Amino acid sequence: MEQLPPQTAPETAPAVRTGSAPVGRLAPAERRRTARHLLLDGFGLAAQERLAASRVVVVGAGGLGSPVLQYLAAAGVGTLGIIDDDVVEASNLQRQVLHSVADVGRAKTASAADVLRGLAPQVEVIAHGERLTRDNAAAILGGYHLVVDGSDTYQTRYAVSDAAASLGLPVVWGTVLGWDGQVSVFWSAAPGGRAITYPDVYGPQPPEGESCSTVGVLSPACGVVGSTMAVEAVKVLTGTGDPALGRLLVYDARTSAWDAIELAPAPSGSAAEPAEPAEPTALAAPTASAEPTAPPAPAPSGSPGVLLLDVGLRPGAVPGAVFVRLEDLAAGDLPPELLDHPVDGPVLVVCERGLRSRGAEQLLRAEGWRDVTSRAILG
Repeated sequence: MEQLPPQTAPETAPAVRTGSAPVGRLAPAERRRTARHLLLDGFGLAAQERLAASRVVVVGAGGLGSPVLQYLAAAGVGTLGIIDDDVVEASNLQRQVLHSVADVGRAKTASAADVLRGLAPQVEVIAHGERLTRDNAAAILGGYHLVVDGSDTYQTRYAVSDAAASLGLPVVWGTVLGWDGQVSVFWSAAPGGRAITYPDVYGPQPPEGESCSTVGVLSPACGVVGSTMAVEAVKVLTGTGDPALGRLLVYDARTSAWDAIELAPAPSGSAAEPAEPAEPTALAAPTASAEPTAPPAPAPSGSPGVLLLDVGLRPGAVPGAVFVRLEDLAAGDLPPELLDHPVDGPVLVVCERGLRSRGAEQLLRAEGWRDVTSRAILG
C-alpha cells in the first residue's frame, strides 16, 4: 500500500507554544526533551512541531488509554483530552498502569492528569469526567484533531465513530481481550479509497458481548496494543510512516505474532460484513427474552445435589440461589455454602447472559471444584 503523504495528515491548529518561543517553533527546553525525535530519520523538527500543535482526545483512561496517554504526552503532543467517567478500582491496577494503589477511589481522569503533567509539564491536559454518548460526542470531539478510541463497549465505539465521521476526524481504534488485540485507523475523509469507518468493518451495532471483566485479559497485551495505537496516532498527526488506514492489525500474545488484514469500504447502501477474524469483543451475547428461563431448583438442604450460584448483576434475581459477586470469587472470597459443598459435587453457575457465569466456572474449576457448569438465565 502506498505511503500516506504528509499533506494528508489532519490539519493542525497554529502551533502556538507556551512561554516566549516564536509561533510555530519549539522552545529550547522542548527541543532538548524531544531530541531523539529530532534525530530520527523521516521525522525531524517539522514532524515534532506538528505534534506540538496537535490536539488529541483519548476515550478511556484504562488498559489501552494508559499507554496511549503516556506515550503521546512523552512524544510531545500539545493538548491531550481524557474522556472517562470511572474511578480507579483495585482490579484495574493489573493493567491500567497510569494509576497506583494510592489512586483507588479517585476519578481516572484526575489520576491520569496528575501523571501526565508530571511526565510532560508542557502538555495541556483536559479532563472530561463524563461518559461519552451519542448526545455529547460531537460537542466533545469537535475540539480536537484526532480521536484515540480505547473504549470497551459497543455503545461508546459506535458513538465515537458516528461523531468522528460527521466531523471528518480520524480515529485510531484498538481493542484487547484475553490474549488477543486489534488496531486500525478509521477516517471517513481518508484519501486513496481508504475512507473506512468502524461500522464498515463490523456492521450495525450488536448487543454487548464479552469483556475483560468476564473473560480476563493479559496485562502486558494492553501495553503492546496501546503502544501500537500511540504509534499510529503519531504517524497520522505528523504525516510520517504508513498508518494503518485500510488495514486491521491483529495481535496474538500467545505467539507474539501480528497479522495485517486489508480492508475495503462497504458498498454504498449495503450492510457491512464483519472482518475475519472477528473482533475479540464481538462475541455477542444472546438476545434477552422478556422472561428469564428458570434454572433447576437446588436440592433440599442437607442432601447431595446441585449447588446453584448466581453471579449476575442483581442480587436475589434467582430464587433459591446463592448470590456471589464475580469479583469476590476472583479475589478468593468464597461463600460459606460453596466452601461446605463437596469438591466433586455439582455446581451450576448462572447469570443473565452467561458471560459472567462462564468466568465464574473457570475460577471455580481452578479452586478445585470438578463438576461445574454455567448457564444463561436469559435466553
